[in-house]
Amino acid sequence: MANGFDFGISVIIVLLILIDVYLVVRINKHKRTEALLWQQSEELKSAQSELAAQEEELRQGFHELYLNEEKIRQHEELSRLVAEGANDALWVWDMVTDALVVSERGRELLGLPEHVVNTKEKWKQLIHPEDLPHMLDKLEEHLSGCNSFYGAEYRIASPEGGYRWVLSRGKVMFDSQGQPVRMAGSYTDITERKYKEEKIKHMAYYDALTGLANRELLTETVNQALAAARQDGSQGAVLFIDIDNFKQINDTYGHSWGDKLLVNISGKLTALVYEAGMVARWGGDEIIIFLPKINKTEEFAAYADKIMRLLEKPILVNEHVFYITASVGVALYPMHGDNIDELLRNADTAMYLAKNSGKRTYMMFNKTMHEAVVEKTLMEARLRRTLEQQELRLLYQPQINANSGRVEGFEALLRWESPDYGLVAPPKFISLAEETGLIVEMGNWVLEQACRFSRQLHAGGSGWLYTAVNISVVQLMQEDFVEKVISVLAETGVPPQYLELEITESVLMERFEENIRKLEALRELGVRIALDDFGSGYSSLTYLKKLPIAALKMDKAFVDDIAVGGVDAAITGSIIELAHQMGLQVVAEGVENGDQLRYLREKKCDIIQGYIISRPLPPEAFIVWLQQHGGLLGGRQEAGHSWATYYEG
Repeated sequence: MANGFDFGISVIIVLLILIDVYLVVRINKHKRTEALLWQQSEELKSAQSELAAQEEELRQGFHELYLNEEKIRQHEELSRLVAEGANDALWVWDMVTDALVVSERGRELLGLPEHVVNTKEKWKQLIHPEDLPHMLDKLEEHLSGCNSFYGAEYRIASPEGGYRWVLSRGKVMFDSQGQPVRMAGSYTDITERKYKEEKIKHMAYYDALTGLANRELLTETVNQALAAARQDGSQGAVLFIDIDNFKQINDTYGHSWGDKLLVNISGKLTALVYEAGMVARWGGDEIIIFLPKINKTEEFAAYADKIMRLLEKPILVNEHVFYITASVGVALYPMHGDNIDELLRNADTAMYLAKNSGKRTYMMFNKTMHEAVVEKTLMEARLRRTLEQQELRLLYQPQINANSGRVEGFEALLRWESPDYGLVAPPKFISLAEETGLIVEMGNWVLEQACRFSRQLHAGGSGWLYTAVNISVVQLMQEDFVEKVISVLAETGVPPQYLELEITESVLMERFEENIRKLEALRELGVRIALDDFGSGYSSLTYLKKLPIAALKMDKAFVDDIAVGGVDAAITGSIIELAHQMGLQVVAEGVENGDQLRYLREKKCDIIQGYIISRPLPPEAFIVWLQQHGGLLGGRQEAGHSWATYYEG
């Protein structure tokens, strides 16, 4: 029983031991499991942290991507709005593929259907052939780095026909190797601006009346031609054309007629030299023809002959036929000048010589003319000091009553006593004085001196003599001319009725109506007006009845013709008769012999003046002459004067 109890106890003990072992094993395994779970839990926590960090990173990346996509969308929207709202055409050129993209606005602006122009080469085909080289040059300047931006103005063909002007601007992009890969820019329609510029340019370079080139365009064209001529040795010609008696047409028919005539002439000349040169209006009725390529003098002569024949053809204006002529001067380059000023000056000089040689002809400039120009320049310089140096002199030539032989008056004749030229007669310097304006001061001096001399003669007992003074057109055109005459009369005390102002038709033709008004004002004061050189002009009879004159001075040519007899003498007699019928006195100047004097007395000419009576005399000699001829003034007539015999008894 005890053994069985012990066995049972032993079994229980063994079981307990086994249970303990088992429990220890389970506890240890559990601990290992717990440790593994804790380790895995820590690893899981670490993984979760990493995932959370990655999730945050992904979230931030997504947000940034979203923002970038929004920016891109906004940029594309903005680009679209800019392209659609811009007034200009936008373009992008892929220089690698030559693909050209033009904005929709650009296609609308230039009238180009979609996809018609999708390469730069096709675009160049639309550019005006004259403008393409300029566009390519500007493009090359930009691509080579000469200019920071590309810019060119050119014409591009329009689908409707014709061309439109565009301003193309842009900038190139380069790759890492420095090769151009892309270019972008804009097109601006500048057609309207170009038309306005062209209109302004036309106004600046063309004459408004005739449409001919004006001075500015002529100057630029000639200067360019001269520059080219220096390189290739070519020759050319400048023709200076002045319409003969054009002013008389204006004065007779009005400026509107003259303008139409000038337009007609300009058109004919332009058609004549259209392919060979340029026609320009220099001013008034002065026209310049420029022929840049003249190989032989014969070519110039042929053109000059054509011009002369063309101008002589009848021209119809307002149903009226005009027959005109012209005087033409020619200068060749480089023979007669290597700049436009010299060429025009020399051509102008030749033209004046042609006009003075009878008009209706042309002359080429030569060395003699040049010498005359030099002399004229020197004379002008000396002429400017005449009054200051007291070089002017007045000579007095007596005028007698053709019927009684009594001295009626005298004419004051201006002379220039130059230390360089000696005693210079008026034809040599008066025209130069008029050109320079010096004639005004000279004319005033003559008027004052002549009136003072008249006063001196009166104080010496000769009585009042008519004082005849020649008046220049430049003097008469002065605003204060009438006031000047009145002032001189007041200062010298000469009665107005003893002052005679001699004018010529050429004087009256300048501002005819205004000049007539001035002369009428002087006539109302009592001043006598005489028409000098009557018969030498072209419109004397036309204007004679309009002039406020008291006397006619026949041109010397009519007095010379008396000796010829026949028709020539009859004309002189008719002039005297005509003048008397109009209530005018007749003065015959240039009377040199007894036959002329006898004829003039027979025809009842009123006043005689000429060498048969006396040459022009200095003041002292004139006073002596009056004393010697006192018999004609109520005193004794000395013998030895042939003209006096016609009045003896």
